[in-house]
Amino acid sequence: MKAKFLLLLRMGLQMGLMGLIGMIGAPVGFAETSFDVVLKKKFWPDGRGVLVVSDDAIEFRAKDDERSRRWSYEDIQYFDRVSRQEIIVLTYEDSGWKLGRDRQFRFVLSEGEFTDALFDQVSRGIGRPVTNRVFEVREAVEMELPVKHLHALGGCEGTLLFTKNQVYYRTSHARDARQWQLRRDVDSVWSHDRYHLELHVYDNNRREFSRAKVYKFDLKRPLDPEWYRGLKLRLYELNARERSPIGR
Repeated sequence: MKAKFLLLLRMGLQMGLMGLIGMIGAPVGFAETSFDVVLKKKFWPDGRGVLVVSDDAIEFRAKDDERSRRWSYEDIQYFDRVSRQEIIVLTYEDSGWKLGRDRQFRFVLSEGEFTDALFDQVSRGIGRPVTNRVFEVREAVEMELPVKHLHALGGCEGTLLFTKNQVYYRTSHARDARQWQLRRDVDSVWSHDRYHLELHVYDNNRREFSRAKVYKFDLKRPLDPEWYRGLKLRLYELNARERSPIGR
């Protein structure tokens, strides 16, 4: 009887240990987050459905199943958080009526908001430049420059804020506001005199991620040449590190 009891006890311990190992080894993913959304279209009626964000994909479950889509993060060319209620997903799909131009999808949330944590999750999953127009400056500001951002016609006024890892353009024109990561999004900076500054960044340039988009700013006070030189050196070091061969 004692030997049988010990055998059963040993079997129970082994099964418990195997279950514990299985739990430890099991992958832990993010919980899905879903929103009721409107798919905005320019020349056709808007669509409605549910947008689902998971740890490896973004999915649109349309009321009309034929219009449903699922994009793994590697299938997303570009992501833009326009506001906490609006996002744009640029895919690699061809748009037939636009002569093969890459197709983008613009979603407006009916309720809730696309939070900072969710945006960070998507950004990490995509692993390439993204656009964030909604931000809070959480790092110490190293340089603050009052500026006018020059558009094709006219412009808007605001402030450029530089921290150790980020560049922010803060303006009352919400759609023109931007947050750029120095290491990921900014290719270079350029100034031909002390009252002008250009930021060359990877933004929503369809099929042109090898070419940076240029943001031109008129400065309301002169640029500090020593600080500017230090910023260029920092970007050069970051870009050199990114472009170095794997393993070096």
